[in-house]
Amino acid sequence: MLSNHRKVAPVGRAGHERAVLRLVQGPGVVPTPIAPAREANFSDPAVVETVAGNGSLADVLAERGRLSETECRAIGSQIAAALESIHERGIVHGDIKPANIVMAPDGDLWIADFDAAGTTSSARARGTPQRLRNRATLDQSDDLVGVALLIAECATGILIDPTAEWSAPALTQLGCSSELAHDLAAVLADPSDPRRVAALLGSAEDSLPHAAKIRTGNDPTPTIDFKPTAIAGLDPLPTTAEAWDQPSSPVGWQQRIRQTFNSRLIRLRNKWTQLSGCLRGRGG
Repeated sequence: MLSNHRKVAPVGRAGHERAVLRLVQGPGVVPTPIAPAREANFSDPAVVETVAGNGSLADVLAERGRLSETECRAIGSQIAAALESIHERGIVHGDIKPANIVMAPDGDLWIADFDAAGTTSSARARGTPQRLRNRATLDQSDDLVGVALLIAECATGILIDPTAEWSAPALTQLGCSSELAHDLAAVLADPSDPRRVAALLGSAEDSLPHAAKIRTGNDPTPTIDFKPTAIAGLDPLPTTAEAWDQPSSPVGWQQRIRQTFNSRLIRLRNKWTQLSGCLRGRGG
């Protein structure tokens, strides 16, 4: 049974993510629908990706714990191949991790969740600290380091420290096969070329894992905001405070939240008044 991959962008990032997705659409990237006109306002939180999917790779790991070497290699080579096309367009994903890899209905993988993406060397706005070597700026090598970390996690069930210098023997001790450990160490030592990474990790015997039976949207290492940034062709993203202070239209999301809050507060006060009256009546 298929489930919907429904991505809602954070405040001020819907326009950013849609623009990035338009630039990088292609094999291995989550397809995205054309956004309605009402979602054009950059300050609106909005659905960016809504597709039929089979959950994420994080769901698979939550269900199984560890994957076989052939599955790990298939995942790594397919993600690296998709990143090659993304990088050719001058974009860095910036947040490669199991929760951002969607299991496509046809059995392939999609890279999803581009709200941390930006142009090469631009300031990093979002990311997952436990998976970053460098928090300051975006670089294409970040994505390939992310692939190596993801594969190591798939093979061992352990999220390794991205700032450490990992040798093949150390990765073997964690649970990788000696061959996979050697290849991952080579990627971590020189994460510069996605084609080389795909060639190192792939083999003729590889097969992707099946989707998890239960899909919960599991993400044990959440993505967080660092600071505002911009990508080519877009205005700088507002901070959360700036987005909140922007004038709200009659159908603006801020006004809808306030209206909902006020109506619930009124109902709560009415119920409290009724309850107080009943208690006074019983006391009399």
